[in-house]
Amino acid sequence: MESNYSDHDKERAYLTFKSIEETINQLIDWNKNVKSVDYYYNSQAGMQLLAANCTLITAIGEGVNRICRILPDFLQSNFPDIPWHAIIGMRNHIAHGYFELDADLIFEAVSNDVPSLLPYIEKAIEFCCKS
Repeated sequence: MESNYSDHDKERAYLTFKSIEETINQLIDWNKNVKSVDYYYNSQAGMQLLAANCTLITAIGEGVNRICRILPDFLQSNFPDIPWHAIIGMRNHIAHGYFELDADLIFEAVSNDVPSLLPYIEKAIEFCCKS
């Protein structure tokens, strides 16, 4: 990978990627026993977890948006199969349309989309560690 990014920008990106990685791991851990979207609706704890999930998904989207500003074209060039704009769009949807959230969408994201993002974030972290 060409390195036309400054060391300062790579360090800032590294810290952001590490935060995204930690957030993904939290989402996976917190939701490991959730087997269906009904859990979110059927208990106070489920509603609280849904709200926490939304906060963490928003943080991931914000982190991706920050990476796009720090390292323009890096994500799209190196990981073109990942829908980076959709990740940012999910963040925007949660942040600006909270009362219109669909728990099914959040369940799908936490169950499938978020865990599948982890290996790409780990590869991006490797890039930032290389000098």
